[in-house]
Amino acid sequence: MVKPKKTKSKDSFPLYLFHQGTNYKAYEYLGAHPCRKDEEDGYVFRVWAPNAVSVSVVGDFNDWDRESHPLTRLENGNWEIVLPGEDALMHGQRIKVQVRSEEHT
Repeated sequence: MVKPKKTKSKDSFPLYLFHQGTNYKAYEYLGAHPCRKDEEDGYVFRVWAPNAVSVSVVGDFNDWDRESHPLTRLENGNWEIVLPGEDALMHGQRIKVQVRSEEHT
């Protein structure tokens, strides 16, 4: 089983509201969004998959390689990855999320 990474950041409050059932703008936190980390532009991609044992993002940008971009498990079933580079995801690219559960590994 994957141990969750503890999160204490500005992103903690939207997660708190999400799990309380009062974050009416979860779309601003979940999904793919432009971000800036360590002085570099990129994209953060987040999903909620509480019963997953692993989650990966696949698509045109990584030739559909299921192993190349695994997400990190955060608390309460949230998963996240930061894709570095402002052109990590381009408009019109196809992406999918691969979710693996214990039942179907």
